[in-house]
Amino acid sequence: MDLQLAGPWLIVAGYAAGFGLLFLGNRFDGRRPTAAAVCYALSGVAFSETSLYWLSAVTEVAQWLWFAVPPAIVALVVWRGYRQRTWIRRLGGSGTQSFGVLPRDGIALAYEDADPVATLVEFDRNGHRLLGAEYTLGRPEGLGEPIRTADLIDGTYTLIQLRTPVVPSLVVTPNVGAFEPERFTPFEDARITRNTIGSPKPDALLQRFETGSDFDRRFTITTSDPEFARAFLTPEVRDLLTRDPWFRVREVALHGGSLWATEAGTLTEQRMFIGVRRLALLASAADWSDEAFGAVAKAADTADGAGPGGSLNRRREAADRQPLSALSLVTRSVIALALVLPGLALAVNSLTALTGLAPEVRLTVTATLRAEASTANCTSCGNGNLVDGTYELSGETVRVTDMRWMSFGDFPERGDVVDVSVGPLWWHPLIESTDTGVFLLLIGLAPVVAGAALAKATYLPRPRRSDLRLAG
Repeated sequence: MDLQLAGPWLIVAGYAAGFGLLFLGNRFDGRRPTAAAVCYALSGVAFSETSLYWLSAVTEVAQWLWFAVPPAIVALVVWRGYRQRTWIRRLGGSGTQSFGVLPRDGIALAYEDADPVATLVEFDRNGHRLLGAEYTLGRPEGLGEPIRTADLIDGTYTLIQLRTPVVPSLVVTPNVGAFEPERFTPFEDARITRNTIGSPKPDALLQRFETGSDFDRRFTITTSDPEFARAFLTPEVRDLLTRDPWFRVREVALHGGSLWATEAGTLTEQRMFIGVRRLALLASAADWSDEAFGAVAKAADTADGAGPGGSLNRRREAADRQPLSALSLVTRSVIALALVLPGLALAVNSLTALTGLAPEVRLTVTATLRAEASTANCTSCGNGNLVDGTYELSGETVRVTDMRWMSFGDFPERGDVVDVSVGPLWWHPLIESTDTGVFLLLIGLAPVVAGAALAKATYLPRPRRSDLRLAG
């Protein structure tokens, strides 16, 4: 097999760079417009040039595409950034705050006493007054210390709030590793830890409270009034908090006339609507001493507000899986494609060679390098069993350089003519024998299986085993 294996990984690297730049642009968006615009533009160039390289390696690409596609993709990425910057205005939200809390040194204070935040939006929806705030851990901008880029990436949090009657303080914190102790869930545990670290705590004296049920193993409850906690945490509320995967990785708190949850990441339209829907569901499940608010909470359309990607996330919710943001969905999809496409190309090339469907040519060996010829002073150490040669295909002479001979059969000598198969798909590897074809087929199928499993887990997740047992 020849060594022209770099092509697929160049494609993977190009797409990875594009998404990395898109991620940085999303982080800078709203804070550093110039940096965000540069990242978006470079991301569009990376996507378009990588796609065109892929196409040009397979077939002829019209010259005008080299000029038309990059601006089109750049425009698409910039439009995405524009929608992210303008969704607040499209919702009719205001940048002023009339209720709720904001963080200051990890404490949730009344908004008049708290530090300024990077982004703030307040609006009405389905009878509820809602608030979204984005803040950064540490000192905010304008207080003498500039925010570091590392803080923007690792310390940015979103605080989503729903106005409630003023009630005693209550905090429900998910416990790491408590939901599925029989399984290893590092990603879920990491999200619990990260979300909890950035969640502000009520400015009140709290004490530990236990319900006396299995709920206490999964959640830690602290409150300023145990009687209120007992009345609020009804079986319906506890069941919602336990079963809904959204609540299993986020701390939920009641304090100062606000019900809130905190999540690591920037404030986006999708994150806002997903959080709003969950808080509305929780409010509708609880019993409130304020009958007017209780009636509003019960009547609220909790099916509304899924935001972008709602149908997919509803399917994930039905399977008890975490909802995905747009960026997470695109990243998972690209990773799955990056695994499936190169692996599938290698598997198909190998399979066609094994079944005799691939074109067979006669390779004339012009140079060889045996593995045993390498020495400690050789610059080609580790590159043994290489073959150079030429072959004829469709009336054209093709030159092969540094083809790695992988067969267990006899290694050819200079001047030998050997029969090899040419893979029909780009990058058209040469497969010299059956054992090489089988080996490459197994190598190709591994990433295909991994990518297909990731795609299925993303788009068609299976219900958790615990849910299957309950259903049975």
